[in-house]
Amino acid sequence: MMSGRGEAMTVPAPATWRLASPAGVAGALALIQVHGDIDAALAAARMPALPVGGVRLADLFGIDRGVIARWAPDLAHVMPHGGVGVVRAVGAALSRAGVAPEPARAIDAAAFPEARSRLEARMLAALARAASPLAIDLVLSQPRLWARAGLDPDADPSGLAFDGSLERWRRRLVDPPLVAAIGPANVGKSTLVNRLAGRSVSIVGDEPGTTRDHVGVLLDLAGLVVRWVDTPGIRAAAGPEEREAADVAAMVVSAADLAVLCGDPRSPAPERPVGLRVCLRRDLGPPAWRADAEVSAASGEGVRGLVERVRDALVPPAALTDTAPWSLC
Repeated sequence: MMSGRGEAMTVPAPATWRLASPAGVAGALALIQVHGDIDAALAAARMPALPVGGVRLADLFGIDRGVIARWAPDLAHVMPHGGVGVVRAVGAALSRAGVAPEPARAIDAAAFPEARSRLEARMLAALARAASPLAIDLVLSQPRLWARAGLDPDADPSGLAFDGSLERWRRRLVDPPLVAAIGPANVGKSTLVNRLAGRSVSIVGDEPGTTRDHVGVLLDLAGLVVRWVDTPGIRAAAGPEEREAADVAAMVVSAADLAVLCGDPRSPAPERPVGLRVCLRRDLGPPAWRADAEVSAASGEGVRGLVERVRDALVPPAALTDTAPWSLC
């Protein structure tokens, strides 16, 4: 297609969906990935438009209320509650709205004529999908590691034994994990995500409650690409909009691979028992509570250390250096 000035225009591919969380397993939230023409998909599903970086609570066809996050012009995630029946119903409703289910991809040697085995076919597929630079060398090493372990590269990996923890950590190199930054209002969460992104992606202000919308952004954290959600600060005296934002935050955190529990030297210790405790605005002094990392997002002090802590919490160094083979599934 040509624009009015005679320039070529890229026409988005029709949107498709696939279940990105385990099928047939109930959980707090499910993850449905929508790829392609997101604007058309949202319109067809009668959902409100969502800009890139937007995260919002929405009605899902009258079936459920869930979170929609748009990570790129052609990529969004729909996160309903994780009941098997709910997920099946939302998927069926997407299909009826014209968002077709993504065809099952049989990753085998026939799909990649240049591959010499089913393992090499999965390797090529993983290289094409891998979001993180850290994935490349590890993916390329798998034919050698399989050979060292005496595994048949044409064997069905479902019939082989792999280390469950390594498999989970390594999959995060291909499919970006979800990180949720949570904490009180006005402690510097928005300044932090802007520092990590190297640009302004979140509203920054001194007025508590400034960030009332969730901001989602893909970040490269020292070689690991993550989906980072900056949740709005939670105040006791919050209005209806902020209370709804708090509900979205709770849903996002329940689906997150890692919660970054934020505070500053003036705030109380984070209440959640599980997560990475981070003191922001370190330039104001030391915190009265134990922090896993202390940073000043304004000056950049400690940010590199935080980036490495987050990366290593999601993909420990052992996942990269261990010579155990990876199924690449």
